[in-house]
Amino acid sequence: MLFMESYMCYCSVRLGVIIVSVLTIIRSLAQSLTLFLMGVKVFEPLIDLFEHDAEYKDRKWVRKYISWSENSPESFSAVFQVISFAHMGVAFLSIWGALKLKKWLVLPLAAFEFVYFINITFLHIVLMIMLKKQINLGLLIILTLLGCFYILFVGYNAITCVAMFQIICLVKSARYRELYGEDPFHPLAMTTSTSKDSEKSPQVLRMYDMHDTNIDEQKRLSKMGLWPRRHPPVVAVLPAQTRYPQPQLKWWQQQALNTSDDHLQDQSVHRNWQPMELLNGVGGELQRKSDLNRRYAENQMHRWY
Repeated sequence: MLFMESYMCYCSVRLGVIIVSVLTIIRSLAQSLTLFLMGVKVFEPLIDLFEHDAEYKDRKWVRKYISWSENSPESFSAVFQVISFAHMGVAFLSIWGALKLKKWLVLPLAAFEFVYFINITFLHIVLMIMLKKQINLGLLIILTLLGCFYILFVGYNAITCVAMFQIICLVKSARYRELYGEDPFHPLAMTTSTSKDSEKSPQVLRMYDMHDTNIDEQKRLSKMGLWPRRHPPVVAVLPAQTRYPQPQLKWWQQQALNTSDDHLQDQSVHRNWQPMELLNGVGGELQRKSDLNRRYAENQMHRWY
């Protein structure tokens, strides 16, 4: 899965790697020139912050770097110069790798940018902890937001280099070359059969076949505007409605309609009497009312249907 398909939502990843490399060259060159002109004096404001902070001035790693810059400024400057030139070197290699699609030339810049991302994140956190005791809250919030945006931008650049590595691996794969041809800068519009040279006819794409499951080909054609839009079939999900509404029956009529001869009779009323005997004998009144309600309900049902 690719980390990204475009740089800054507009440029291609290939162009994004070139932009990242140019920005890296400018940044590293500025750092190198500043260190060459000013020497270790450029780090004096940062050293003063650590020296006057009660929490960090006695830390082992702080004392180590401060002592190194004070006792051996030449070696300290030389190490930073080497790092800056190495960063510029991998940026140039990355530009060449993006132009010629050489994946192993793009990966060193991703590693350098990732290391720079970790260092700048750690330094930003430490500086904000120290500055919160010396500046007001509004300025602290502004510096925190600016630092966070810059950290996110550096991390985004590192991910761009990794995405370019993934894309080069993809276009060099056998599956991609089978679908789009050998030249990734000029992909084929349609794939052709390569067996037996030109004896076989070009592959015919079944664009209107609903059972076509070639997802890769469908995605490629849809990006070129060749894949037709298929309107989904309309399927009714509502229950079938009757033409005429069912008449509303009274509760006693519904009860009489649900009563039939095969249902058990109420033994407390009917006992052992037959239905025809009940019309004229014991319980006849109840049986007659039920029979009239059932006839009315049946007539209403037949009237509407």
